Amino acid sequence: MIGGIFDAPPAEGAEYAPSTPDGPSPCDLMSTKGLGSARFGAKMWGRRPRAATSNPNPKAPVSPRIGISTFGPIPRGRYECPQGYPTAIHRAGGLPLPVLPLPSRMPEYLDLVDGLILIGGEDIDPTAYGKAPRTPLSRLNPHRDRAEMALAKAAVEREMPLLAICRGMQVVNVTLGGDIHAHVPDIFGQDVAHVGDEWAVLPHEIHLDPASRLHGWLGTQQFSSLSGHHQAIATLGRGLRACAWAPDGVIEAFEHETHPFLVGVQWHPELNADKHPVQQRLFDCLVAAARCYVRGAAAPENSTPPPSLPAGSAKA
Repeated sequence: MIGGIFDAPPAEGAEYAPSTPDGPSPCDLMSTKGLGSARFGAKMWGRRPRAATSNPNPKAPVSPRIGISTFGPIPRGRYECPQGYPTAIHRAGGLPLPVLPLPSRMPEYLDLVDGLILIGGEDIDPTAYGKAPRTPLSRLNPHRDRAEMALAKAAVEREMPLLAICRGMQVVNVTLGGDIHAHVPDIFGQDVAHVGDEWAVLPHEIHLDPASRLHGWLGTQQFSSLSGHHQAIATLGRGLRACAWAPDGVIEAFEHETHPFLVGVQWHPELNADKHPVQQRLFDCLVAAARCYVRGAAAPENSTPPPSLPAGSAKA
């Protein structure tokens, strides 16, 4: 596992600021091109009003609550989450909240949060996407698989902002009917190393589709990432389109064709988001989308549409 446990304290005093000054503003994120609606209203988001909070200053902005999936239960008898995920959300102005892998409680968790991260971790049990187990496989956790698939399904149905990272990207893909390449070197060879010895992360280049929404949100077409995976997307699930690739052709990111903010990335942006603005931008965008998701519940039906993304950045 990469990183530390969830309760490692984040740095205090970090305020929200877009990590790329020339990038789109938070409300620019919610381009409605192709979504069938130009409103922030509940009709677009399907969002129930947020429950009352204990905020002592009712005029102060409320931080979007971002649920983060967790490892567990693990052999040491704990639920864990690498600290890079919650600290990146904290830097973006969101409030990170752990979501335990309890399948029957997923709807209740989603009632508490405004956005969601599905984090990395073990391989998905191949029987979940109709394939026989093969080696090499990491440790499997079918209990976590069931919980996160239930979480992904409910989040997609609610159109809740969702960022899926590494294993999380594969969970979303399988949930939507796609499948997985069991071992990347068997299909793509070894020209690009996607994981090192003992599951160490390694850098490689990412190429983004310039016509994708993800390109518009990140503001770049090519950058270096840190990866630590031996499996990858094979057949894409319903409604998903590939929008980034490694030099060997491995799918490195997807976005949903109609969901306002559903992004999956195969690399690990949380590992260097504190040093690289492009990586932090993913978390900034998620928090900004969650802020719009919250606002959408109370917005009147005739609310004005959000500004469009910069020319060329939205999906054609």
